Amino acid sequence: MSSPPARPAGPLGGFLSSSSLQTLEKGATIKLRQELSHGVWLAEVNGVPGKLNISFVSSVDKDELKKKAKKGKRKHRKTDAEKVHEGDEALQSAGGTSMLRKDGDLVDLGPHPANIPPEYQGVLHTEVDSLKKALAYARMELDIILKSYHQDFKVSESEQRTLDPKLRLQKSPDEMIFEKMMQAAFVPTEGFKKNTPDVTGNVVEVNAAKAKSLATADKTSNQELALAPPGAFFYHDIILPTYNLGAVSKEDLKLMYTLDLNIFPYMDEDDYEYPRLLVMHMFRDLDLIEHFNIDEEKLWRFLVTISMRYRKIPFHSWFHAFNVTQTVFFFLTTCEAQHVLGPLEKLALLVGTLCHDADHPGLNNTFHAKASTRIANLHKKSTLENHHLLNGYAILSRPECNIVENLSVEHRDDFMRYLRDLILATDLALHGIILRNMADRKKVLAKNQKSPTPQLDQEDLVVVLTVLMKCGDLSNEVRPQKCAARWAQMVLTEFFAQSDKERELELSVTPFMDRGRIIIANEQINFITKLCTPLYKGLIYVFPLINVCMDQMNSNLESWKQRLSSFYGKDDDAKKKLTKKSIWERDQVKDSKHAKLSEVIGKQTSGSK
Repeated sequence: MSSPPARPAGPLGGFLSSSSLQTLEKGATIKLRQELSHGVWLAEVNGVPGKLNISFVSSVDKDELKKKAKKGKRKHRKTDAEKVHEGDEALQSAGGTSMLRKDGDLVDLGPHPANIPPEYQGVLHTEVDSLKKALAYARMELDIILKSYHQDFKVSESEQRTLDPKLRLQKSPDEMIFEKMMQAAFVPTEGFKKNTPDVTGNVVEVNAAKAKSLATADKTSNQELALAPPGAFFYHDIILPTYNLGAVSKEDLKLMYTLDLNIFPYMDEDDYEYPRLLVMHMFRDLDLIEHFNIDEEKLWRFLVTISMRYRKIPFHSWFHAFNVTQTVFFFLTTCEAQHVLGPLEKLALLVGTLCHDADHPGLNNTFHAKASTRIANLHKKSTLENHHLLNGYAILSRPECNIVENLSVEHRDDFMRYLRDLILATDLALHGIILRNMADRKKVLAKNQKSPTPQLDQEDLVVVLTVLMKCGDLSNEVRPQKCAARWAQMVLTEFFAQSDKERELELSVTPFMDRGRIIIANEQINFITKLCTPLYKGLIYVFPLINVCMDQMNSNLESWKQRLSSFYGKDDDAKKKLTKKSIWERDQVKDSKHAKLSEVIGKQTSGSK
């Protein structure tokens, strides 16, 4: 279990661990001054194990202070920080700053800490790093309190300027950019397109009067187009970590490795915390916390924050995200898919599944194109998927949620690319390209799965990751029939709500979402046969143990066929007239047999050509 850096026992002391002290020779006294980017560290180490003092003095810009003093037409009174800073300079000019007492003799170490004997340098540098981390952690926690203060008291920008500087909220450039890109994402814009293609690719005339009136309305009445308001996230909920991993039952810890884990009892109670605890156990069981030195408190804060980014809509909710995450965990562990993946790929898969539908409004890409919302103008391709990706990036950029902070620069770049590929791959417009890439590479992938030392190139890894992700996203029908039927009903409830919204705005109604045209049994048959079966068959070729999913899916398929037959009886003509197209099918992105999957997905990113 990873834990945050130790807090000081007192205002200035207790940062060095007793274990590190034991590496110093008894009786040694070291004085150390070291220039760092944020100030001067002044460390005094007394050779009594368990008792030592470390004081931190910030460096100051003396010229700036002198200017302020001159401007005020009064003599500037030196602060303790200035005195120490000037004393340090005087000591350096005198020829020595650090003294080491060893075996009763006082030894001058010269003007720079580098003159400290090698046996002490490593210890001191380690402790200075520890102190820096502890102070950074304290700064992070203070920032959470400040954010909570501003949120709870609704501090406006004008009011913030009147606050004491210490109470002002300082946002990073990344944070401000992400906020700007996600602002008013689902509000219609003035540039409404009168002629928009429907799902069949045909151009139809739409009446956009209501949507346009929303766009041109006063800001106070500007209304977003979504089935539910944003999730209610409060910073005061994450100031103090309150998670209890022991609250997860032993039975559920076992079911976590199966497809029998039933999340509906917790969904019915609106219990967001229990799935979060299960996910923390997944991180532990995959050894990701230890391998990447993930701070568990930050992991919990990340899970709270991302779960509250999901709206309370019928299907694309936090519980769907958890369901996908747990299915992928099942693939990795029970079905042994992790054999061909490294720790970084497993980390990306879990984070990707958790973020893949963040802030979904319950209205699909086609709707936003017709309604000309801001998000449709910002992301011309894979509209919602790019928005979900931005939400994931934004949360990971927050210090209190940054669970990838200890990755190397190279690994962090790879992780972010994986996250992009995984989330954008959930766009059903890429379904055909992903199937083709899986078919092209399945023999190579299967060979590596059987090898004791699998060696996949980067493109092979992208194919494996995206297919695992898509199978997890389309996993409703691999669950027991009762659970699968409930997920199916939730999907249709959300689709019907979209068609109602389209009628309300006088937009063209998406045919496959019209409640008067859909028969649930027929839809699930099409869903299984057209989308799920081809995808799962390709994955089973590489990971044979996933065949248990096909067994359950085939069982559910027979159940839906029986329901359809009982509905129509002996009226075979009526059954023949039913559509063979799944409501999940979409117009596909143009494919090229020589195009790499990673390149195709990359072109779906906002801003790409």
